[in-house]
This record gives sequence, structure tokens and C-alpha cells, in this order.
Amino acid sequence: MSSSIPEFLRSSVKVKEVINGVEVNSFKVPPHKFFVNEELTYLALALPYNVNERVLESKISELKLGRKTIEKLYAIRLDSEPWQFRELELPDLNNNDVDGTVVEAKGNAIYSAYIHVNGIRNFLKVTTLRFPSYLEIDVIRLSGYSGIVRYLVYFTP
Repeated sequence: MSSSIPEFLRSSVKVKEVINGVEVNSFKVPPHKFFVNEELTYLALALPYNVNERVLESKISELKLGRKTIEKLYAIRLDSEPWQFRELELPDLNNNDVDGTVVEAKGNAIYSAYIHVNGIRNFLKVTTLRFPSYLEIDVIRLSGYSGIVRYLVYFTP
């Protein structure tokens, strides 16, 4: 018997991309609302406080109770027409050779870094912006094709 309560954390579809002649293990990102396990690594990386992936899992699960602690606004590819849906793919940070360069955060940015994947420099840019009652985390794909995933993490000031 299936439950009518949706699960917001799901398994991902794995893909192998070849970018600039380099193979990258990636996963497909749901376009909105739902999360896949590999996204937790991105969130843990971008949050200004030390939080493990189990805590993030429980916060995402609170969505089924109507609580918005962490929300995905959208994940879109910027190389296709808006009316043609093509899923965004991000590299799996746990199954690739990953390095990074933290850059100076300016304005309301509290974290900003370029992520290098399998020798491809600046594959991604991850930025965390602070607003009065929430954080905005942007994961911007720069290599192969452009894309962005935007998350909101709510907190009480």
C-alpha cells in the first residue's frame, strides 16, 4: 500500500558525461521541489555552519509535514529554450576527483567557491547569500553547458 505523503528525497539517475574529453560522473537534478541524495553534499558544502547530511535529510523530510526549512526553487539548464525541458546534470562530488578554490565573498555573499572536477577548472560555482530570514544557495554549472540550481534555507534570526 502506498502512502499519500510524498517523499521529497529520492534516488537519482546517474549519467556519464564527457566534457572537453574528460569523463565526469554526474546525476540528474529534479527541476524543482524534490531532492536527490547527491544534492545533500552541495548543501552541506555551502552552508556556513557545520551540518551533516543526516540533518539535511531530516530537514528535507519536514516538507511532507508542510514545514519549509530547505526548499529547492528550481534547477534549470540555460542552454535550451524555456519550452523545451532538458534536465540539468551536476557532477557527483563523491564520485569524481574534486578540488576547489574559495573566492572572497562580497556584499551579502557569505561563501563563494569554484569547484574543479576531474581536472576541469571552474566546472561549478557555489555561492551562499545571506538575507534576513533565509540563506540562498546557488549552484551554477559553467562547463559543458550553463545551468543553475537555487535553494533557500530558512532560519529564525
